[in-house]
Amino acid sequence: MRYFTLLVAGLVACACAHPTIQSTTVFAEGSDSCHFYRIPAMTLDAKGNIVAVIDRRYENLADLGYRSTSIDISCKRSTDGGRSWSEQSFIARGDTSRVLGFGYGDASLTTLPDGRILCLFACGNGRKGFRRGLKHTTVCTSDDGGITWSEPRLVAFPDSIHSAFVTSGKGIVDADGDILLAADVLPRDYPDPMPVPWPIEPHLFYSKDGGESWTLQPEPLFSPADETKLVLLPDGRLLSSSRRWFYGPRGLNTAVKGPDGIWHWEGERFTEGLVANPCNGDIVLWRDGLLLHSFIKEEKARRGLTLAVSADGGTSWRDVLTLQEGPAAYSTMVVFRNGDVGVLYEDGSRSTDDGYDIVFSRIPRRLLRRLVE
Repeated sequence: MRYFTLLVAGLVACACAHPTIQSTTVFAEGSDSCHFYRIPAMTLDAKGNIVAVIDRRYENLADLGYRSTSIDISCKRSTDGGRSWSEQSFIARGDTSRVLGFGYGDASLTTLPDGRILCLFACGNGRKGFRRGLKHTTVCTSDDGGITWSEPRLVAFPDSIHSAFVTSGKGIVDADGDILLAADVLPRDYPDPMPVPWPIEPHLFYSKDGGESWTLQPEPLFSPADETKLVLLPDGRLLSSSRRWFYGPRGLNTAVKGPDGIWHWEGERFTEGLVANPCNGDIVLWRDGLLLHSFIKEEKARRGLTLAVSADGGTSWRDVLTLQEGPAAYSTMVVFRNGDVGVLYEDGSRSTDDGYDIVFSRIPRRLLRRLVE
């Protein structure tokens, strides 16, 4: 019996000494009567459960408004840290009876201090692409951790812009309770034909009343760029990381909140060491002031989902982990209360037609600590 006890203790100690990444497929390509899944969004509810939201793209992989496709927004939840997931439920359903029917896409999730979850996403139809004036955004709310959702409510952008949509993934809440997201804006006076890169500018999109009304900050935070992610730094400043439309360092900016309650941007700059494919990624504040950034590493193809760390507020970065060596694309992250990090991402390694599985990976805190030291 003593030998058995020692053996068990040794096995437990060995397992604890070598924490591993646990991964599960949340939305499998072709499952639940939908072939294509894209654009992961994720948040933790008030109890620490995971809420994951996705685009259901029925006819093809195209974004909302670019080719004839129908898109719905659906949700899954996990109450055991990502090991198992609920059945899929709908947040917003478009008119999928017609290919050019009304649809929704590119969701962003934010959990408020009172536990309410906001889901913001674009809406429109296949005849109105971004260049043609797609600027409809809707919001749904959940007060039970993502189990049920309100009906979509329209959020209006100013008439002074041509097109706009909120960056997918997640929003954040600052110390004053303001809800902060980034919105990509195409100015009304954009050139035609459209140059490359597109003259798209990310702007701060915020609410000071719990999501009832929204304001688009006039000045851009980086130009040209899009799909910007935000994080609050330990010193209280706001850091933005923007996707640029060609391979190279991501675009950064920092802002300070003034006595007027408005964030004032300090100036554009580029990352050092974080050279990325032009693809959506995410940024979170981990522990001891360390920032983590998920991004696609390979220059000319969406391959090599990588995690980098910064210890100087995002100025310089160091790669610490390759999550997916093969085809991969968009990703979003959450930090659990125990310090583990969850990554929800598009995994194309098993697809034969450029589609994706949506995979969740949980990276143990002790493994991260070892990697970042």
